[in-house]
Amino acid sequence: MASKKKKKTKILIAILIIFLIIVALIAGIVFYVKSSLKPTKEFLNGEICENGEKPCDVTVFIVEEGAYGKSTLDKLEEQGIIKNSDIVYYYNRIFDGYSFAAGYFEIPHKIADASGNEHPITMDELLGFLANPLNAHQDTVMLSFDEGDFIRSYAKKIGEYTTVKEEEILEYWNNPDVIRSYMKEYPFLTEDILGENVKYYLEGYLFPDTYEFFEFTNCDEVTRRFLDRTLEIYNSHKSEFDASEFSIHEVFTLASIVQWESGDPDDSKLIAGVFVDRLNEPEILGSTVTACYAFDLSKDECYEVGDTLDYTWRDDPYNTYTNQGFPPGPVCCPNETAIVAALHPDTSYGYFYFCADMCNGGTVFARTYAEHEYNIQHYYLACDN
Repeated sequence: MASKKKKKTKILIAILIIFLIIVALIAGIVFYVKSSLKPTKEFLNGEICENGEKPCDVTVFIVEEGAYGKSTLDKLEEQGIIKNSDIVYYYNRIFDGYSFAAGYFEIPHKIADASGNEHPITMDELLGFLANPLNAHQDTVMLSFDEGDFIRSYAKKIGEYTTVKEEEILEYWNNPDVIRSYMKEYPFLTEDILGENVKYYLEGYLFPDTYEFFEFTNCDEVTRRFLDRTLEIYNSHKSEFDASEFSIHEVFTLASIVQWESGDPDDSKLIAGVFVDRLNEPEILGSTVTACYAFDLSKDECYEVGDTLDYTWRDDPYNTYTNQGFPPGPVCCPNETAIVAALHPDTSYGYFYFCADMCNGGTVFARTYAEHEYNIQHYYLACDN
């Protein structure tokens, strides 16, 4: 009898333990859900600040056009404003059903009630704030960025037409931690671009195009707009990047040189082929534009001095007359034609030199230096007015 009582006691204890575990699990889930339906402590304490200076009174948040549902909640989680976007999404669907407005928001960490007393903003108030278009700065600007231009020029234009300052965006684009934070989303950004001699980490990776920005914006939103477009180009040529003999960074670097050197898309693959042949023997790429970039000459200044450039003998990591192989990184922002040329360089003719045909337009090529000198005299200098 005693053994049966002991057995029943053990069963009761086991049932009790299981019951307590279930209760604890339920309590834990309830606690987690409730905590997820509040803005994060970091946000409420003013620790999520655009300029990094803490604490701040408001947190900047941008809702893109068309991103009125789950994607906006995901972004709130990514920025550390909310804890779990999935829980908030279903809560929002069941109870409030807010549809967010597009624009640039400055979300307050505290909000006043009807009596004027301030309290930490609740989840309902936060979602309602983003749903009210009166709280959004919605003015936009359309900005065009030229192929073959420099990101410092891009930064200047952004600084002129948006709330992001030129110096601020350039510093952002040259922050290794920032660059690494984008690498998972943008696979064309590799550790190669963080080389110690690279002037601007994102030079060559901001695709030239026309973009619409909110006038009130921030560095992250501006950068993502460029990188999203570059990602489209990269994905459309992914198999070609994979098959290339060059790394992704080398492809973008070669493409930038081709872009600057060539004004004629029809000649881009041949120009790329010239540089590939030079890399193979004697491994000196010898591009004047890399010397121009090394010493911060503009495209007009580079054109004025041409092949007589005295900078070509000055040593600099970017100068491909004094250093073998590719320069540390791209020298401008290439378009898709130049990128495709870098992926498919045409070396079939054995060309080793080229110059602009100022008489007829386009480019003339040569296999030997003697032919090249002839071309310079008869096609470049003869018509260079």
